[in-house]
Amino acid sequence: MSGAPFPKQIPLNLRPEPVYDFENFIESASNRDALKIVQAWPNWPSAALLLLGPQGSGKTHLGCAWAACHAGVVFIDNAQHQEETALFDMINRALSGDIAGLLLASSVIFTPNMPDLRSRLNAMPKAVLQDHDEDSLEPVLRHLFAQTGREVSKDVVAFMLENTDRSISALRNLVSELDIAAGAAKTDVTKYFVSRYLKARHL
Repeated sequence: MSGAPFPKQIPLNLRPEPVYDFENFIESASNRDALKIVQAWPNWPSAALLLLGPQGSGKTHLGCAWAACHAGVVFIDNAQHQEETALFDMINRALSGDIAGLLLASSVIFTPNMPDLRSRLNAMPKAVLQDHDEDSLEPVLRHLFAQTGREVSKDVVAFMLENTDRSISALRNLVSELDIAAGAAKTDVTKYFVSRYLKARHL
């Protein structure tokens, strides 16, 4: 590894797509409160709940996990981009009991043009996912490596958090790439290995 040039081609990732269930949802200080609220269904204060959080905070994973666990519920991701009449109708169906529960996810608190929809959203209870901080991301990254069967040193974790996209989805993809590349090179995932890999990745 040390004497040979690092391959520029990203290894083909043949791992299956991540399963969006509660078992694979990585709980941390940044999402613990929102996770508890979502999992409290059907004891929500309303049949519809708005899940808010920045990109990469885990809204899609949490929403899909919730929807997979319960029959008759609906999860709508990126609610801020949905057609307003359809979204208003879906909320009304949830409030009237037509559907068992409705979870809307959005990266922003949005203000629809339709006054009735705006009123519904303002009145809707909310669960908020916080942006990941250093204390939250370190155990998350270690957990992602553990899922591949690897343990990495503290300097690897620190280096990756300082030099890569810190969203969970991006970290998950990079960990998978590093695992495959290290396996092909028959080496451990060290800081030196990660540094060389990232340089080759951006060429």
